Amino acid sequence: MKQYLDLLQAILDNGVSTGDRTGTGTFTLPGYHYTCELSQDANGVIHDFPLLTTKKMSLKSVFEELIWKLNGDTNIRWLIQHENHIWTEWPFKKWLQQTGQTGLLNNMWKDDEKTDYTDEWKQRKKEFEQQILTNDTFCKKWGGLGRTYGHQFRRFGEVSVSDLDPEIQEALYYGIDGPIPRPLIKGKDQLMDAIDLIKNNPENRRIIISLWNPQDVNKTLLPPCPCFYQFFANEPGMLHLNMYQRSCDTFLGVPYNTAQDALFLCLMAHVTGRKPGRFNHFFGDAHIYLNHIDQVKEQISREPHQLPSIKLNPDVENILDFTWDDIELIGYEHDEKIKGAVSI
Repeated sequence: MKQYLDLLQAILDNGVSTGDRTGTGTFTLPGYHYTCELSQDANGVIHDFPLLTTKKMSLKSVFEELIWKLNGDTNIRWLIQHENHIWTEWPFKKWLQQTGQTGLLNNMWKDDEKTDYTDEWKQRKKEFEQQILTNDTFCKKWGGLGRTYGHQFRRFGEVSVSDLDPEIQEALYYGIDGPIPRPLIKGKDQLMDAIDLIKNNPENRRIIISLWNPQDVNKTLLPPCPCFYQFFANEPGMLHLNMYQRSCDTFLGVPYNTAQDALFLCLMAHVTGRKPGRFNHFFGDAHIYLNHIDQVKEQISREPHQLPSIKLNPDVENILDFTWDDIELIGYEHDEKIKGAVSI
């Protein structure tokens, strides 16, 4: 996918060296954009799907995280059950911090370049995931990510008792017996609202899903990175999507972000009786972590293969009914994986 490789080169050529939340350091480019043009033929095959070919990627992992978000889930148990571990490290870090195991955090990587994790760290993470899978109490306490993607997709603006100041809670519920209603204010289901608008008001310029809620930024382990979606249904029979990503881990995250939200466009087009068209990916803080520079250079040196195609099961009508078996990946040629440590 040449657009992605051009982004990497642009950051190397024009990015500035900055510090960051994780302490790793980055080269950062403030603002970039590329376009992925999809086309669907008469047999339902969607061509030029933007799945990176200069390293191997798992479309299955891309799909599983997407459907997890769209279902409104914010706990990692479902992902781990599907052998998807991309979100484990954030709640794992919180568990280590709050249970006095900070020594593992201090020695999280084997060297200053943050290239790998210690064997002890890996073993403790494996034990953590096992507890998430088998212990309901542990899972509820430690497996949640807070008000991130799934919450904002399906319950944006929800207000519960815990959102109120303690004195307000006491004033409202003093002397009341029985369960306290949850939630106090029902959140907005932005996903279903968007589907309804595409079907019934396609010329609307407000077919928007915003995952950025300032009230909830401190109520999640990581606020959404892809955070603003605008669908365009005013071209008959077609559906287009603009997506703005505020923070972009360009080596590790961006290839998955592009593939995932291109797939989101395909699923939304499918359930609204349209064909997917243009996916515009807008980048806010596009950065390369300093411990990924060698991997990025290796990535850029590779020659892209022809992009693959996908085909969706025509019998699926509800977006939440999609399973991995409903997606066929066609003609995916790729180079070998390139590993890199995630900075948390």
